[in-house]
Amino acid sequence: MRGRSLAIDGSLCRLAAVLAFVSALTAGVSASDTMETFDVGATDVEFYTGADGLGLPSDERAAFGDMMLGYGLVERISAYFGTTLEGSGAFADGSSTHYLGLFGTPFDTNHLDLDLQLDMASGGPEQRLEIRPALELNVDEDPEMRTWGLYLRTPLPVYGRKFQTGERHATFHLESTLGTYVQLADGHQLLAEYDMAFHPDPQDGERRTDVGGAAFGYNVAVSDEIELITQAFVDIPQAGDQVSVSLMAGLIATLPSAVGARP
Repeated sequence: MRGRSLAIDGSLCRLAAVLAFVSALTAGVSASDTMETFDVGATDVEFYTGADGLGLPSDERAAFGDMMLGYGLVERISAYFGTTLEGSGAFADGSSTHYLGLFGTPFDTNHLDLDLQLDMASGGPEQRLEIRPALELNVDEDPEMRTWGLYLRTPLPVYGRKFQTGERHATFHLESTLGTYVQLADGHQLLAEYDMAFHPDPQDGERRTDVGGAAFGYNVAVSDEIELITQAFVDIPQAGDQVSVSLMAGLIATLPSAVGARP
């Protein structure tokens, strides 16, 4: 599964799974890092850009840009919406994806958290709607994520298929991501993860099991409001595929909460 990913440092509110939930509509996205809700009333503005499929033929490579806006609705429940633009074939082919969603943390302890998310996206090269419920389980050695932790994320994307006969039907597949993070120093975080996908009803040319790939991220918080994000994804080839790499860089701007500033 070719992919790109984004990661957000523990010192800021994070929504690293957003692009992952657009993966079936774009060139294939995987996400690193855990999901964490935004502060109530705080606005998160995120921008990412990068390239997919480096090492593959030119018609299989793509460049992309993504911008997202997140908002803390109430404590432990947040919302977001955004747009992804993508170009391939030497920028001759372009597509866009629009997405929105809700996510929250129903179970939150010092060392174990459970997050739930519901994402909807429309567009992409295939111009279809996708609904992606997901859950994520986090184990953190430190409650403030200042040392290290593990996480398991399992989205279940539901989407439609179109056949040359004119027939259409809905289907789904299961994705699984296992990741870890290490806080190297204050404001510096290193991440690594591995993802896979399982297709119970594969279509022609689609594998039942996709071995996926590995993602590595290094993030730096340059201030309380700005964080720089870098990420590399290495696709693991199978059945004669070529090795490919995806690179991503971006920034996250966290605006002060108007709710928190009230007297």
